[in-house]
Amino acid sequence: MKKNIFIYIFLIVCCSCVSDKISNSTEITADLIAPENPPVIKFEESTFNFDTVALGSKVEYTFVFVNEGKTPLLINSVKAGCGCTVLKGWPKTPVEPGGKGEIPVVLNTKRTGYIKKYISILANTRPATNKLYLEGFVAGI
Repeated sequence: MKKNIFIYIFLIVCCSCVSDKISNSTEITADLIAPENPPVIKFEESTFNFDTVALGSKVEYTFVFVNEGKTPLLINSVKAGCGCTVLKGWPKTPVEPGGKGEIPVVLNTKRTGYIKKYISILANTRPATNKLYLEGFVAGI
């Protein structure tokens, strides 16, 4: 019985060590930025003005971009500046030169007045961080 428990514990430890080394995400490191020709992320719009919406409504928008550089673009992470902005995803695989990508977002309006929220994109570009904005006026009911 003790021998079986030891074997199970040994197998669990071995599997956890192996799974630690497996990573499906690509981290942005200095060696991924081509010093002479880094990728260039160009957005159709860096600021989306949603004009006026009612309090409690959801503003949905998709930021579209093109890799105008000469090397593949890798987006490491996209983070919202606050909890009221929900990210729907972004390209997890490299975007080849000339390729397009999308970053869909949803803004939940929770307060009235003028608001301007941002989203940060960390990629293998120079500079490494880019910001996108959602702005407009939220009217009370």
